[in-house]
Amino acid sequence: MAYEYESQLAVTDYRMIIRELNKIEPALSRGFKKNFKSIAEPVRDGIRSSIPSQPPVRGMRRVRSLTGKTWNTTRNARTVLVKFRAPKASLTKALGIVSLRVVSPAAVIADMAGRGNSSIDGQTTQPYEYHIKGVKTTRKHKVNGQGKGLIKALGETPSRYIYPGAESKGDEARERFLDVVGDAMDTIERNINGR
Repeated sequence: MAYEYESQLAVTDYRMIIRELNKIEPALSRGFKKNFKSIAEPVRDGIRSSIPSQPPVRGMRRVRSLTGKTWNTTRNARTVLVKFRAPKASLTKALGIVSLRVVSPAAVIADMAGRGNSSIDGQTTQPYEYHIKGVKTTRKHKVNGQGKGLIKALGETPSRYIYPGAESKGDEARERFLDVVGDAMDTIERNINGR
């Protein structure tokens, strides 16, 4: 979906940049990592602005729950975390250096409901953990068709919010990526050339 905005930096290149910046001054590599995390900020903002602040359907309105699958219960539905992680050595596959995670289960359910095309109406679920009045139990239930009603009420096809929001800011994130990597490469070249 969002692959047209993907920019890649080989792990070997990333490690070379970090190594060279550490040779010049360790604070430069820390700054590079911090700037790298800032690349995802426009994408995070795009996702946050595309997720509705109020529940998209009546059945998702806020209800106090330990599992937090209603709108704005355990976390604000629009909360998106940005995490930086240094890639491990891999020459065969692309690895993410910055990741974004929508933390609200309700927002993810509303975004991706209907992605699978198989129906389990009338079937009984596997046993699952359930909390009632502070007591943890397990239960199972018969699927009654509410899922189809939810998908119909949400409309459109998955992804409704997250990927469209991310794609709307793809060009801006790509520009930041090129700026951050370009600045680091300029610093390294100036050091090599003795300027």
